[in-house]
Amino acid sequence: MCRENSTTRNNMKPHKILALFNLRPIEAELFQQLFNSGQMTANELAKQAGISRTSVYDLLKKLLEAGLVSETLKGSTKVFIACPPERIQLILEEKQKDIMAANSELEILKQTYQNQKKSLTPKLQLYSGQKELRQMMKDMLLYRDLTVRAYWPIKKIFELLGSDFMKEFNQKRAEQNISLKVIWPKAQVPDLKKFPFLLGSENLKREVRIAPANVDFSLGYSIYNNTVRFISSSQESFGFLVESSELAEMMKSQFEIIWQQAKNITKE
Repeated sequence: MCRENSTTRNNMKPHKILALFNLRPIEAELFQQLFNSGQMTANELAKQAGISRTSVYDLLKKLLEAGLVSETLKGSTKVFIACPPERIQLILEEKQKDIMAANSELEILKQTYQNQKKSLTPKLQLYSGQKELRQMMKDMLLYRDLTVRAYWPIKKIFELLGSDFMKEFNQKRAEQNISLKVIWPKAQVPDLKKFPFLLGSENLKREVRIAPANVDFSLGYSIYNNTVRFISSSQESFGFLVESSELAEMMKSQFEIIWQQAKNITKE
C-alpha cells in the first residue's frame, strides 16, 4: 500500500508519465485530483469530477491496478490516496526492465525474420497515390548502416511526395547512417539554397552527381540490399518495390556505369 506523500502538492500535470499507463483522460484527471488533494473519498471524487459514484469506482479500479493509487480506511470511510513520485518511479523502472527484455526478444525476432526472408522468392509490391508512395519510401528506413544508389529525378519526386516529407525523410536517413549516392538529370537540379538538405556532404551522408547532358529520365529508382524501388512522376503517381538479389545486382552495375560518366555537382 502506498503511503500518502506529505510533500506539498501543486497543480503540475504529469501528462507524459500518465501516458505510459494508457490512462483515459478521465482516469488521468482523477489521479490529478487525488495527487493535488492528498486523499479523497469516492463521493468527493464523484462530486468534483461531475460523475456518478459507481463510475468513480470503475475508474479507480484501473488506477489501483496500475499502482498509481492506493485505498485505506479513515474511520469507517474508504479513502483513496495518490502514490508518491518515489513509488511511481519504481513502477517506471519495472516497465523499463520489461522494455529491455522485449528488445532482446525483438533482436531474435529480427534475425529469424531476416533468415526467413533470404529463403523467400522475389517479391513485388505495388503502390499508388502519394500516401502509399510515402510508405514505400519509408521501407528504406527499416535498415541502418548501408549505402543506397539512386537514379533520381529530384524535382519530379518533390512534386510527387512533397518537400516537407523529403526533408524529414532525409534527416531520418542520415540519422540511421544510410549513405546516398544519387544521380540527378541535368534538367532536374533543384535550388540548393532553398533546399540545403539536398546538398552533397559528409554530414548529410549524400554524394551527388549530374547525369550526362544527353541522359534524361522521369522514372526514378533506388537500390539497397536486395531491393530495387521504382517511382514515377506526379503525373502517373505509382511505384513498385522488387525484392530480388539478381535484379539488385544488375541495376547496381548499370548505376555504376552511369555514375562513372556523371559529373560531381560541385563542378557543374
